[in-house]
Amino acid sequence: MSHEFNSLGAGLTPVLKWPWAMTASPFASSESADWKSALLRCWSGTSPVMVQPPLEHHYVVMHLGGSKRVTRNYDGPAVAEIVESGSLTFVPAGTAYVWRTEGPISFAHLYIDPRHLEGVLARELDTEGQGASLNGGVGLRDPILEPLLERMILEIRNAEYPSKLLLDCLFESLCIRLAQRHTSESPRRPSRPVSLAPHRLRRVLEFMDASIGCDISLLELADAAGTSQSHFSHAFQLATGSSPYRYLLRRRVEYAKVLLVTGSGSLEAVSSACGFNSRQQFGVMFKQAIGVSPKRFRLAYGSSKLRRQGECACEPALQS
Repeated sequence: MSHEFNSLGAGLTPVLKWPWAMTASPFASSESADWKSALLRCWSGTSPVMVQPPLEHHYVVMHLGGSKRVTRNYDGPAVAEIVESGSLTFVPAGTAYVWRTEGPISFAHLYIDPRHLEGVLARELDTEGQGASLNGGVGLRDPILEPLLERMILEIRNAEYPSKLLLDCLFESLCIRLAQRHTSESPRRPSRPVSLAPHRLRRVLEFMDASIGCDISLLELADAAGTSQSHFSHAFQLATGSSPYRYLLRRRVEYAKVLLVTGSGSLEAVSSACGFNSRQQFGVMFKQAIGVSPKRFRLAYGSSKLRRQGECACEPALQS
């Protein structure tokens, strides 16, 4: 994926120079996470008429806020659809439309570099991928794509520090689904995914442990494995039975358990040392994995000195 949304072709408009997007600020954007694999933005309350030039990138729209009537028009006959909240519209790169919306205006756009999708097509469908395009459509439903995009939107809207690794994993799964169901290519033969070799997996796990306090990206893990980013996620899952994000999350929880039992640092310090984005995320993820909060875990399993400190902190009334 182009990290800077560089030019892909003459006569096409870069996403970041689309004029109407510059006059209405998105209420959420993946730019705040310094995420480089794609661009995800959410808007509401924009003009009901939107003039879209031919863009360099494909984009996927998730319609939010309730049912509405969306009309797409350009040279040919207009296409008008009643779209439900959560439904999707696909817009191939290089196409230009005038869009009209009747009803609540709230939506998210995920912009995808055509070269990235071509790479996924080549890997997943054993096609050359070059020149393949996203199929257009308005107000479509896809039970696989919708929750993936919803989770990405939730992460950039609600997380204090959105996880780049989580966004990367969701994005790769989304692109695979697009390649399989929503492009102009069809498979030549079934793809044969290959697991990571043991020495490559060992390097990845060592890198995870050494960088456990950092916001690791999928590209960094792929570099540690010595593979391409597009190949890495599936290969890792075949080798471990877990996505890179879920595996790293378990490692962070296990490391947190060690610090809670053996150390005396604050919960904020433990959260930061283990790479969680915030104290709140640490508490939620730890309790989901272990069944109790970090504070209760420390009280139950920490050293006797730590337990006494915790008991005093939890029962101030007994000290008066």
